[in-house]
Amino acid sequence: MKIFSQHKEGILITLLGFIIMVSLNVLMIMWQPELFTNTRVGAWSAFWLHGEFSGFDTYTYIVISSFRPMYVLARHPLLTLMMWPAYELNDALKAEFGINCAIYIAAVMWTLFALCSWTLMYRILRKIIEIPWLHSLLLTLFFFSFSHVMIVTFFPDHMGISLPLILLSIYLAGKAIKNKRPMPLWQSLPLAFVATGVTTTNIVKVGISDFFTQLGRKSIGKNLLHFCTYLIPLALITGAYFYQEETIQQKEKANVENIIRKRSAKDENFAKKIKEGEARGEQRRKEQIFDNPIVTNTEYHIDRIPSLVENVFGEGLILHEDYTLKDTNRDTRPALVRYNHWWYYAIEGTIVVLFLAGLWYGRRERIVWIVLSMFLVDMLLHVGLNFASADVYIMTAHWAFVIPISIAYLMKQQSGLLQKISLVLTIALTAFLWWHNLSLIVKYILG
Repeated sequence: MKIFSQHKEGILITLLGFIIMVSLNVLMIMWQPELFTNTRVGAWSAFWLHGEFSGFDTYTYIVISSFRPMYVLARHPLLTLMMWPAYELNDALKAEFGINCAIYIAAVMWTLFALCSWTLMYRILRKIIEIPWLHSLLLTLFFFSFSHVMIVTFFPDHMGISLPLILLSIYLAGKAIKNKRPMPLWQSLPLAFVATGVTTTNIVKVGISDFFTQLGRKSIGKNLLHFCTYLIPLALITGAYFYQEETIQQKEKANVENIIRKRSAKDENFAKKIKEGEARGEQRRKEQIFDNPIVTNTEYHIDRIPSLVENVFGEGLILHEDYTLKDTNRDTRPALVRYNHWWYYAIEGTIVVLFLAGLWYGRRERIVWIVLSMFLVDMLLHVGLNFASADVYIMTAHWAFVIPISIAYLMKQQSGLLQKISLVLTIALTAFLWWHNLSLIVKYILG
């Protein structure tokens, strides 16, 4: 009977997640479908020029449409290759129906990725932290109410793929810790390979999960040997990187240079803009705090505290009503935007207080150490080194799971009053964030 009830619980939770994620992805395909499905319009012209959505890139749509290597290879070494089956499917559907089906294919893919994230977050809360199912559901809904977590469940950015992979590493580590054993290599190495192929820095997060399952092992030599095996997925990814660099990347570079050369010869204004853009790029490179192909865009001189308030714990969780979903990189949004009313800061402060209280109550738990370490790595990159600090909120899905996981330990306390306060506040915050963020997103897409 208990097994049946757990099975029924899992089905109902998954069904609810499926309904939510399908609804969000159906909403997404209502965004300029006449333009985005038109095969007479080039993929770059359609998606890049008309696809402004916060700081996210429309590269996935372009790759599925024309298989151009749009992703920065050093940061996403396998992502273009991962999109190849979707491109082939779209090519076949174009021939059959006469339209570009990239938005529909991406919607199906991101529904599945988002459902995996939903299920994994719930299972971490329910099976690893072991809080009641209603509390687990509430915190799962709370997590997906964050503005830039909600967005990556339907906008086809690479973070929508990274999120379930990071959550999977946390879940597998949690199971290993509960069973008092290290994470086995047959789990950690394939996960490191796939996750790093999507986003290079993900290997650090898989490694963090793995590391905290290794604590307590007597042999330091075994630990060192264990982590030396991470050279295997790194070697495979490096090989794939150089293969792509010498083939599709060089071909794309030559193609772009040829287009620029021909157009510049015919259009003096275009040639002038290209030279000005190159000069700006050179100046930005000189101003970098830390510059390499993986960590770029560190030239923004944004004060750390305002960035934390307005961007990290602000826009990342609660959309601003001004410049909603505009892109700093396109100069349509300032790097810092303030909320119109004081209560937004009160809501943000409440979330931070619950988060910090949860960290305190879960301070002896390895799962908290894992997610907090991941959070600190991201803060070092985005706040410490200023990496992508102008639109740091688009990275929210890479770290925001630390908030509901920490609050789960606050809810787990036996104190009736403390538990009731955290529950009431979380319910109120979840309801507000779903209403506020989703209404602004709907207005932007359908408006």
